[in-house]
Amino acid sequence: LRPGALILEITESFMMQETESTIAKLHELKKVGIRLAIDDFGTGYSSLSYLQRFPIDILKIDKSFIDKIGTGDEGRAVARAIIMMGDSLNLKTVAEGIERPEQIAALQNLGCEAGQGFHFARPLTIEAMERFLTERSEVPTIG
Repeated sequence: LRPGALILEITESFMMQETESTIAKLHELKKVGIRLAIDDFGTGYSSLSYLQRFPIDILKIDKSFIDKIGTGDEGRAVARAIIMMGDSLNLKTVAEGIERPEQIAALQNLGCEAGQGFHFARPLTIEAMERFLTERSEVPTIG
């Protein structure tokens, strides 16, 4: 596996433990090309000061905010704020827990271009995952 193909997801609470040591270790991972994501962003210590200190590539918007999209303004407002923060810091944002098509449309309107959740796929067994990947890796031939 190429290091650049690996994304290591770290929770906010983990990042805040032994901060200086964690920052040093994350910089070592970045040196070899591993990408880093903050998982469940918005549920913990969300702070601009630590976002600037950690070598992060991706903010993953917590499912609790995505669930509220389409049911009121709160989830949409928080998602918009995280997406704008990510954009201003040159970070990719990924919406977690997408289950409904209207969530996709709302997130796209907010500028979020990546997401994951049951809408796209349910958890798979090893065998089902192998079939899934094989079916999608086959390149049709002309002729």
